[in-house]
Amino acid sequence: MAKIWPVYEGREPTRPEPWASMPFEEAIELLKLEKKGFLGGLETTPRFGDVSQDGWFRGYEHIIVQLDMVEAKRVNWSAGFYKAKVKPPDAFNLLLKRAAAKELGANNVLRVITKPATDSNGNGAIRVTVVVAENTIGNVANNAVLNALVGLRERLREMEDDRTPIIEYATEKELKADAGH
Repeated sequence: MAKIWPVYEGREPTRPEPWASMPFEEAIELLKLEKKGFLGGLETTPRFGDVSQDGWFRGYEHIIVQLDMVEAKRVNWSAGFYKAKVKPPDAFNLLLKRAAAKELGANNVLRVITKPATDSNGNGAIRVTVVVAENTIGNVANNAVLNALVGLRERLREMEDDRTPIIEYATEKELKADAGH
């Protein structure tokens, strides 16, 4: 399985655990990986920017994918680290979309929009809007919407986002109607 890592610039490149693990073929498509994005082998974690500085305060600036030896042989790529073309905020949303699509179906989930929010206690929250195709709710299994909600919460927890998730579903038509008011 390929590991997806968000990366800071500077001395401490990333967090203790990856954001996600998935088959490398899915990572290629999701994060727009290319062989020319190879950063180096598995022996050294890639660093970006001035390694004598800490850049964590600027937030994640890169996404790298770690490909292990076994999967590298299977897909005929080199084992090591690859830099994704997708930026961290987009990768974050794509990983959430993947979690929702697992339950609702890939054709039913168009995209995911995230925005900072505040919960009812005044604490930091994250508003997650799952944009679905028209008639999705009527075309999915009985527990799919609830299972998608659970999957989104689990994905956020795996990504160590400790903000309270406020999850909602909307169609493109509903988003446009809301924007008009």
